[in-house]
Amino acid sequence: MIAPEKRRNNPEVIAHTKNRMASARAGVALLVALVFVALLSALVFGFFYDMEVSASSAYAVGDDFLAWLAARSAVAQAMGLLADDLAQVEQSGMPPYDSELDTWAAGIPATDLNEAKMRASISDEYGKINLNALFLKQGDQLVRNERLIQALRDFFALRTAGDQKDPTDAILDWLDYDDMDAEEPEGAENSYYMGLQNPYPCKNGPMDSIEELLLIKGITPELYFGDPEQNQLPLSEYLTVHGDWRGRVNVNTAREEVIAAVIGASTGNQDLGLAQQIFDEARMSPFEDLSRLAQFLPLPAEPPAAQRPARTADGRRVDPRELERQRQTAQTQRMFRVDSYVFRIQGDGMKGDTIVRIEAYVWRTPLDPRELEEYAANFGSILEGSAEPVPPEAFRVLDWRIIK
Repeated sequence: MIAPEKRRNNPEVIAHTKNRMASARAGVALLVALVFVALLSALVFGFFYDMEVSASSAYAVGDDFLAWLAARSAVAQAMGLLADDLAQVEQSGMPPYDSELDTWAAGIPATDLNEAKMRASISDEYGKINLNALFLKQGDQLVRNERLIQALRDFFALRTAGDQKDPTDAILDWLDYDDMDAEEPEGAENSYYMGLQNPYPCKNGPMDSIEELLLIKGITPELYFGDPEQNQLPLSEYLTVHGDWRGRVNVNTAREEVIAAVIGASTGNQDLGLAQQIFDEARMSPFEDLSRLAQFLPLPAEPPAAQRPARTADGRRVDPRELERQRQTAQTQRMFRVDSYVFRIQGDGMKGDTIVRIEAYVWRTPLDPRELEEYAANFGSILEGSAEPVPPEAFRVLDWRIIK
């Protein structure tokens, strides 16, 4: 037996001790690395856990499972595209605007994945009219967002060309949080829905998905799904429940009918030709801010000479057309924006004759902390009761579904 003082000076013991310490440090480093990888994976893939649990009971190992796995991978890669786009903006110092010229807009092309194929498309929910913003919260009160309500009326006027009744009133009654208030002229409250052959209650609250429109009075399948022969897309391509909380629309990603409706609500002029001009401009040279958009707005007509104001005492002349222009510009700035937070990802997995789609609505955390504070303070009740003032993760999944 070696004495304690000799053990401390024995080269073999020292070497053995160092090796054990090095192994311990390596083990700790490996553990830290594994924890880091686990956290990083959870950041992007955590929301798939519930889907995996539900899907594993529905899909046997085979074409169905491989297609579902490919769809899941497609959604994850699409989220990576959105994250890369934001990182490029931060590195370049460019204004944080989103447009259909960004890399994310191209989506993920059809790609082989093991024995299956995957692909994904990404669309901007901020380029649509947000139905949940038709009412705004002011304290404990709900206030009608009159400009957005008018924009929705203008949109349906363009959509139906006067052939159908405007369903806006019924949408307002579906959202208004109260079954006891006065019914909108063309709307419907709980008594109407409970009197149907297959009754169900009026929502009286914010919509969870755009498909809820099919439950609302006046929204027929023909109106919702559109007419392909007339180049009409489904309402889900124009309207959303995951848009800007104020109801502002990203001019860089909005369709012509949405742009025309938004401008019409501000100026009283639903000019599809002007909307087409703005639409084309946004796809050639996206709007980095809203200052360029003002030049596309029509100036008010020249007032009669008798109505022109005289010069002020210091020689300045007040032009009512310029005042009107400023008013219209301010209104438009309250209706438009150039960046986006919420995106719809449609990930498809294909194996044999099986196609599985995972549709996810994701909220991408912006770079500007002021935007985070605004979101936390005003975006409905999504963060209500949370100890975190802002979402701590890069992405927040607002909704998802599996379609086979």
